[in-house]
Amino acid sequence: MRLISLICIFFFLIPIFSVQTVSAQPDFEVGDWDIGFKDGENITKELDEDGDVSVEFWVRNDYPVAIEVSFNFDSAFSAETNEIDSTSVGAGENDSFVLEFSSVDVLKFRAEKRESFSISVSIDSYGGIPSLGDEKSISGELTIPRVRGFEINIAELGGAMNAGTELNIEIEIRNTGNDMDLTGEAEFESKTCPQLDIMNIDALNEIAIDAPLEGQSGIKTTQVTISAPISHPSKNCDLEIKLNSLGAINDNENLSPAEDKITFEVRKTNSNDEGNNDANSNTNSNQDSEDIVSRNFTPSLSFPLTILSILCATVLIKRK
Repeated sequence: MRLISLICIFFFLIPIFSVQTVSAQPDFEVGDWDIGFKDGENITKELDEDGDVSVEFWVRNDYPVAIEVSFNFDSAFSAETNEIDSTSVGAGENDSFVLEFSSVDVLKFRAEKRESFSISVSIDSYGGIPSLGDEKSISGELTIPRVRGFEINIAELGGAMNAGTELNIEIEIRNTGNDMDLTGEAEFESKTCPQLDIMNIDALNEIAIDAPLEGQSGIKTTQVTISAPISHPSKNCDLEIKLNSLGAINDNENLSPAEDKITFEVRKTNSNDEGNNDANSNTNSNQDSEDIVSRNFTPSLSFPLTILSILCATVLIKRK
């Protein structure tokens, strides 16, 4: 009799456990949930030059109960992502979230390179009842921005420059961006010695230099010729050379030019100094000659005067 009672109780409890199991998930005929990007499907986001960008997405809950959700992210370009804690999305609500990508070294990748990322959202519970593992994912792409720029280095002259001469100087140009670029708008200036000139300054324009990626050095070396007129005084001079990115100019980007500056001495030529010395020697000779003539002029009158004095003295003696 006791065994029969236990069997009856067991069969009585089976429907109760079945109802509880079914109630672990809401009635899917009266609700649903979804996720998506605020800017649409399959979005593409360009990183800034610091390697950062943010993406907005949403989680919508159409169920009559709140859902507890958690997040998982698959990044691109090894970007760091911010932590978004598990949260609750109320019944009938649509909550927005911001995923931030950061710390991508954009100079290690060629401009416009793309990589995919994904966002996965899992429902942990429905109205406090554990979920069986409902998950949805969305994906997009991150793009590497185009970075432009140059650095230049003017080789030191290694000594003074003579006035009236020309001298070749070496210029090293380095591409500091992440794609092929051309130099443009090269110019020079010497504030202390405006007579200095570089006739072939245009040799620094439209030099194609690839970025230091995929085995490229990113460096090219060229020469320009500096000249100082023969009338240039002896003094210390400065020389500054600037150039721009032609790609930035064409795209109306406000990019600071690359620049470098050296200081050196310009000296008068030796022939000028010798000429000045000869002129000074001639002047001194003329002065010496005039002094000699002046000194010899007075003694030439003393002899006749002496003779006349003797004659006068003789006449006076005879009269006495």
